[in-house]
Amino acid sequence: MNREQFELAIKNNIPLLLLDNLVLNVGEFMNQHPGGRFVIRHNVGHDISKYFYGGYCLEDNLGPAPS
Repeated sequence: MNREQFELAIKNNIPLLLLDNLVLNVGEFMNQHPGGRFVIRHNVGHDISKYFYGGYCLEDNLGPAPS
């Protein structure tokens, strides 16, 4: 799959993630993800390698905490 095909799939609501050089369709996995559906939805269309290998914390990237 090339970049154009990937972006078109995302526009067509196909939940794809990148992991290194792999394109992952996570549609069936969303409801089973241990961190919850939100974690997957928040990263659709992005490279998740840094999260997968533990080098980055998602919570630090969500903006200020609600008051």
